[in-house]
Formats: sequence, C-alpha cells, structure tokens
Amino acid sequence: MPYVSPAEREVFVSRFNRVLAVLIWAAAAALIVGLLVSVHDERLLYVVPCALFAFIGWALLWRPRLTVADEGIEVINVTRTVDIPWQALIHVDTKYALTLYTPGHKFPVWSAPAPGTARTLRATRRETTGRVGKPNVADSVRRPGDLLSTESGAAAEVVRRRWLQLQQSGAVDSGLADETPVTVRWHIVSLAVLAALAVGTLAALLVA
Repeated sequence: MPYVSPAEREVFVSRFNRVLAVLIWAAAAALIVGLLVSVHDERLLYVVPCALFAFIGWALLWRPRLTVADEGIEVINVTRTVDIPWQALIHVDTKYALTLYTPGHKFPVWSAPAPGTARTLRATRRETTGRVGKPNVADSVRRPGDLLSTESGAAAEVVRRRWLQLQQSGAVDSGLADETPVTVRWHIVSLAVLAALAVGTLAALLVA
C-alpha cells in the first residue's frame, strides 16, 4: 500500500511483507540471543543461519518498493533495481503482480503482489459496498489484482493515472518506446552477502 512523500512522488511498499519481515527479525534476534547466552560450543555457529534468515527478510520482504514520479518509475525488487522512463512503458498488468511492460521486456513489481482468493473476496465486498472507488481500467480487462484495496490494484491505479496525465499533457510521447532505454542495476553487494551467508550456513550446519 502507498505512502506519499512530496505530492509528485508516490512510494509503494507491501505492508504485509514488511510485517512478515519484522516477525522474521524478531524470531532471528530471539534465537541469536538464546544461543549467545546458553551455548558455548560449536553450536554457537547456528548464529549464521539466523543471520541468513534475517537478511532474507530484509532483501525479500522489506527492501522492495515501487516509486512513481514524473520522471519515471523505479522498481526495487529482490535482485535488481529497474528505472523505467514513461516513454518506454507500453502496458500495465496485474495478473500475478503489478507488471510493467516495455518493448521486449516485462518487469514484475515485488512490492505489489496480486491478491489471493480470500483477499480478492474481501476487497470485492468493500468495493461493492461503495467504500473503495473503482480502478481506472475498463471492466472488460479488470482483474482481481486491479481492485483498489489490494496492493497491486492501488499501485497500478497510480501508475495508470500518472501515465495518462503525462500523455495528455504532452510530456510523454508513446511513439518513442522502442528507442527509450530502461536502466537495470543488479544488487551485486546484496547477492554477494546472500551467497556468503548461504555458504556459511551450510558450513555451520555441517560443523555443528
């Protein structure tokens, strides 16, 4: 769900994923404290798997976010950050998660997953009772992930609305999509830390 910084910049994170991350960190911290207090042999190496799970909680659940601004869209996923200029965008979909399409590529947004069946039913009830407005997308192409009370739907609505506004103002020329570059930056440091912790976890389990 979104939080807004300046008026022209909107940032979306998954509140559900962040709650899971906090729970993982709390469990990992409790285990680490317990090990440091009660263990004084090789089993102390179990701290490494705890650190691995804590890092996974940050990389997979806390860090991902979507930023929508006049200059473009920034997607921070687990393994990479993608900067998509508005002129490169050609389609927005919400089948499995909010997914942004450019010529020859598609970029799922980790922080805006589509809802499961139970969440879809709850979101649909809220919309039909008038508490949540309908998304700005034709009924013939609506998906459960377009519901505004879902993470994918709220993010998709902002992307579509900003895209349309920029097109109508003349700030975006949709005919330049094929020649507009999309920047992809891999999270080299994070991937290296993850690999090191995974190797350390395997070694700790073998030794302890």
